[in-house]
Amino acid sequence: IYSLYDEMSKDRDLDIIELIREKAKLKKDMATYEKLTMGGFDEVYLIFDYDFHAPQYSFEKILEMAEFFDNETENGKLYINYPMMESFKHFKSIPDEDFNNYKISKEECLKYKKIVGDVSCIKHFNDITLPILGIMIKQVLDKYGFISKKKLNNYETYLNEFSQSNLLHLQNKSLSKDGKIFVLNTSILWGLDYFGKDKFDEYNKIEFD
Repeated sequence: IYSLYDEMSKDRDLDIIELIREKAKLKKDMATYEKLTMGGFDEVYLIFDYDFHAPQYSFEKILEMAEFFDNETENGKLYINYPMMESFKHFKSIPDEDFNNYKISKEECLKYKKIVGDVSCIKHFNDITLPILGIMIKQVLDKYGFISKKKLNNYETYLNEFSQSNLLHLQNKSLSKDGKIFVLNTSILWGLDYFGKDKFDEYNKIEFD
């Protein structure tokens, strides 16, 4: 995604689907190339691992990307997972009373897949039923409120307060404070952005014992 952003930021007229299609062709990934050639893409969603332990990591560059890829019908909408995609299953139980407190350091990130594999109660995708998914999404919303100290108690507040750039600043503040970031998967919130207020209200009303 770093190289994708570099190319698009230099030429604002580039079409993201066309750019990815040509990259697939250069890599001889003909299956992806043919799918993209078929067209019919109205929205683009980009899922990105924060990977703050990686050599190319740059907070400033990721912040630029979060602000650039902020609309699914234009450049694309970016979802950043902290520290990586596997964070979606960082639950020791459903619900998980300790979820808000899970954080990870750069050193721990190197072995994060094992860490989350050892602790997670979710061993397979099939374990995630619709009721479980609802609880997971609600806990992600609550954790953002915990981190930001701003409760997302309605859809309008969610739209106004939650953003990838806001979360990036909060994570960077945590990193500066104790060398750790909060474990949080934001791609799990895709459905809220796609389906809107009704879906937000459905998940937001979930209560835990």
